[in-house]
Amino acid sequence: MKKISNELLNKYIKYFGKDAAIPPEHIMKTLVEMKEKGTYDSNMKVIKKEYKSIKKKIEEKTGTKLDKDNPIFDVDFDKSEN
Repeated sequence: MKKISNELLNKYIKYFGKDAAIPPEHIMKTLVEMKEKGTYDSNMKVIKKEYKSIKKKIEEKTGTKLDKDNPIFDVDFDKSEN
């Protein structure tokens, strides 16, 4: 597993607190970017509205319960599979 940069980790802690759960690096990076761009709150409102539908679709497709340990969160969709 790749070590998360101190800079990214420090920014994440700044925005989410020292007791926040540490997500995979690609998710942490996205959350920090949204905070820095000022889009975090609006994005979370959209997700919150659609959460039940999103959760149901993921659980149906993967056959697993959507929780913090679900392997779907390990997938970095920005990286090419080439």
